[in-house]
Amino acid sequence: MSIDARVARGSVLVLWATFFIVLWWTRTSDRYLGSRTQWIVPFGAVVLALASLAYGYASVRTRRRGPVLTLREAASLYALLVPLAAILVVPHAALGSFAAAHKGGVSFPLARPAAPSAPSQASFLDIRVAEGDRAFAAQAGIRDGVQVRLLGFVTQSKDVPARTFELARFYIACCIADAMAVGVPIDGRALGKDGFPHDTWLQVTGSLEKSGNRFVVKADRIMRVPAPKQPYLSFQR
Repeated sequence: MSIDARVARGSVLVLWATFFIVLWWTRTSDRYLGSRTQWIVPFGAVVLALASLAYGYASVRTRRRGPVLTLREAASLYALLVPLAAILVVPHAALGSFAAAHKGGVSFPLARPAAPSAPSQASFLDIRVAEGDRAFAAQAGIRDGVQVRLLGFVTQSKDVPARTFELARFYIACCIADAMAVGVPIDGRALGKDGFPHDTWLQVTGSLEKSGNRFVVKADRIMRVPAPKQPYLSFQR
């Protein structure tokens, strides 16, 4: 059975157009893209939708069967659908502790954020940058004794101080393909909570305390919470 190449091409175009339209309509593009690349969604939705309509109109006007789809062209069209399939699958298996342990670390000096409006609003990234950048730490007011509140998932890396566990969030610059885990050690011994299963989402409130080269949160309160609707943070505020 032969397949009309024009139908196959149009189908791929429609699938991509539908994907961008759904992202735009449901406002879920931040699960895939960083703040710098959000413009791609409305642009792609409009351009691909118009292209699909124009292609369909031209095909109908021709009123004859198009060329037969060759194996080579079928492979090319399949390759265009592979990224779409990957994009649809990945967010449903949200990045967690396994990915955090296997993805490379972020270059904190290059990812230096704007200082938080108040020390208590310090994020994972703010705290990690402050560990190696004294000027930023002074500007942000990040020091021993500062109260912070962090929401993240439990993971573990090699450089956390002994008898602590790590709470982390994934940050993205462009899209989830470049996601980097940024974690902060948590000391919950005062509460009798020195560990949780990996990928458990927690909200931790406590004070910062320097331990070696790392800031550790001495927890005053640890509460299990459901995973947030948007599990990823952006390097840009």
